[in-house]
Amino acid sequence: MLRILVYIGLWLAPFLCFSQAKVGAELNDEKQVSFTSKYINADKERILGNHDKAYALYTECLELNPKNDGLHYALARLFLTQNNVDAAIYHFNEASELDPTNAWYLTRLADLYNQTNDLKNADKVFKRLRKLDENNPEYAYNHGSLMLYTRNTKKALQYFRDYEAIAGINPELSITKFQYLVGEEEFDLAEKEIEIAIEQFPNEARLYSYLADLYKAQGRYAKALQVFSKAMKIEPNNAYIQLSLAEYFEQNNQADSAKVYLSKAFNNASLDIDTKISILLSKYPSAEQSPNVRSELLGLCKYVIETHPTNPKSHSVYGDFLFLDNQLDSARQSYYRAIDLDPSMFALWNQVLVIDSELNDPSALAIDSKKAIELFPSQPSLYLFNGIANTQEEQYQDAVKSLKLGSQLVIGNKPLEVQLLASLGDAYHELGNHQSSDSAFSAALNIDSNNAYVLNNYSYFLSLRKEKLDLAKGLSIKANELVPNNASYLDTHGWVLYHMGDYPEALEYLKMSLEAGGHHSSEVLEHYGDTLFNLGREAEAKSFWQDAQEAGGESPELIQKIKTGSLNE
Repeated sequence: MLRILVYIGLWLAPFLCFSQAKVGAELNDEKQVSFTSKYINADKERILGNHDKAYALYTECLELNPKNDGLHYALARLFLTQNNVDAAIYHFNEASELDPTNAWYLTRLADLYNQTNDLKNADKVFKRLRKLDENNPEYAYNHGSLMLYTRNTKKALQYFRDYEAIAGINPELSITKFQYLVGEEEFDLAEKEIEIAIEQFPNEARLYSYLADLYKAQGRYAKALQVFSKAMKIEPNNAYIQLSLAEYFEQNNQADSAKVYLSKAFNNASLDIDTKISILLSKYPSAEQSPNVRSELLGLCKYVIETHPTNPKSHSVYGDFLFLDNQLDSARQSYYRAIDLDPSMFALWNQVLVIDSELNDPSALAIDSKKAIELFPSQPSLYLFNGIANTQEEQYQDAVKSLKLGSQLVIGNKPLEVQLLASLGDAYHELGNHQSSDSAFSAALNIDSNNAYVLNNYSYFLSLRKEKLDLAKGLSIKANELVPNNASYLDTHGWVLYHMGDYPEALEYLKMSLEAGGHHSSEVLEHYGDTLFNLGREAEAKSFWQDAQEAGGESPELIQKIKTGSLNE
């Protein structure tokens, strides 16, 4: 039954439009029958989507009766379905000229002028509409809105007053007028406008907030506080008023009061999470400099979690500030909770992997990076993390697999490609695949010849193999030029010189490495002891080997050196 009624309704529509239209020129009976038949068939074809047939029939109707306003209206609608706005405007204009009392024609015409940004003609149409019905509040309001858009504030306010004379004062409109008066620097008028609104709506707390903000901007702090206090009595749990008071007290150097109201706002579930996070992030630079600010913001983050416990943003922003405060493990736990709520946030996974690395937790790094790869298989950075983790876990084949795949996925990110190739060189070295290791390092240097990390590791691995020592020396020299006073790089250069037999020069570089922080490294201490031994300073050599053992060195070779007092090479 319903389908039949709709069908009948569609067939009745053209008759209704036709019956409401002014007929225009008088037609004889024969032409009238022809006109009506063509008009009905044209509407039928338009409804069925046969626009070309509809247009042809409407045109034939137009030839019979060009002064029929309903026909022009129908043509305008047809052109709108074809996105021919100019033609639609023309026919709406024709329809409205033929029947100047038809408000619907004018309303559609005003809409189209607005859409095409023809605001001058839109203004003319609104004036015609308002002459038709001076007591229509919608016409007055829309006319005022149009004037605001054209920045004709004076006329806008006049038309809004016309609206209020018809419909009464409206808080939303009062706020709109207030904001534009402030924008025009008509502060006295703005104050008067919002005061009138407050008289009409004494329980609208937001009106007080606007007035208080105006006083605050003018430096009238006592009046601002007075108005804010009135607003708080009306809505003591209004989060935005609490925020305004927090800002007020902060600007007036009343830090304790500011903290009280800021805490209330953050502990208020009605304040949206995005506003809270925006405030937290605005204070991030201060938190970087001040432990006290960090502590305060961490407390606010806890309120965010309490009021929005199922929103991943709550746990994410808490993790950000924990990370800033160097509470790395707690930050990681907070990121984990955010990921549990929304695992699709790549940035959170990346932050977790960074923390895994900083905590030197290769086991967690391997697990987390593997999970992330399953979710984001086209992100090459994840394969770098996974490759590094597997290298540290001595799963070198898995490391090579990840690093090779990651390097194939990189597009347009040269630094990341270099990191992947350098790590691949490290993994191949551990597998004893020296040719592939050298190839990976060479490929990295072809992209970035000044990468000190690659230069150093390539040089060091060559020195361990006692191969291509001249190349190793050149690489090491360049690494130390790029990054002076680096204990690891100085050690590498000393070790290259050692294998070249230049013990005095090697000793100098190893000594510089010790002075640059290498005295904490069992490897550097052992190298220094080996060099001393080759210079005939056996007792000193043994002492440094013992220091190397105390620093964590436990290789069988080191133990043997200490036991025998010689290199046993």
